[in-house]
Amino acid sequence: MPQEFEEYNTVTLTDENGNDIEFELVDAIEHNGKKYCVLYPEGLSEEERELEEPVILEYIIDGDCDYLEEIVDEDEYDEIYGIYFGEEGYEA
Repeated sequence: MPQEFEEYNTVTLTDENGNDIEFELVDAIEHNGKKYCVLYPEGLSEEERELEEPVILEYIIDGDCDYLEEIVDEDEYDEIYGIYFGEEGYEA
């Protein structure tokens, strides 16, 4: 995992209804000059993770701020998803 992510174990995201939800940072991927975070709701077992889709967000650094942003391009999302799950044809 890239060094800038090592200090983060959990991330709080706010859903569309304004509810804060804690997510566990399980992986960070660098690909094509961009950085991505792979998150699961906090407290899930390995078995529960297998049933859940991960939340994959792009990590953006803008001056002194850093934030996570939704990946709007479906092909880009599918590529990062494939890298995370080690699917053939996808490489970091």
